[in-house]
Amino acid sequence: MVCPACKESLQVVNPKLATFRAGRTNKKVSSITSAVTDDGRLLHLPKDKEISLKALEGEEKGTVYPVTKPRITIGRTNADITVNDHMVSRVHCALEISDEGVLLRDLESTNGTLVGDEPIQTALLSSGSTFRIGKHLFQLAITPKAS
Repeated sequence: MVCPACKESLQVVNPKLATFRAGRTNKKVSSITSAVTDDGRLLHLPKDKEISLKALEGEEKGTVYPVTKPRITIGRTNADITVNDHMVSRVHCALEISDEGVLLRDLESTNGTLVGDEPIQTALLSSGSTFRIGKHLFQLAITPKAS
């Protein structure tokens, strides 16, 4: 069997898969703009602002991560933003955006999430706020959307 996309030869392990046809789609998937937390808070991205995280320290220093969902996770693996740092848990913390602002939530990480050198469970962040996970220091930026 030959893959229609890359033309590589494939070995069929299950005979039912021999009739499987995978095709490309150009259908646009809408972005996630709202969600609900476990405690019932409505999360959503602001329509008039852009939110991003900038790595100030650590291996990803200088990298800017746009926040494109109302809840993003940060961690070593299986997270929306992944960092290469053995001090960071697989899914270390989350940013949750709502009407109240941007909430940083530690997700029971091994080494903790620090705001101002203090360990936190949750902390409300504003533009310019920094937080540390492992060897990484991140800064939150909230800016008006370009028109």
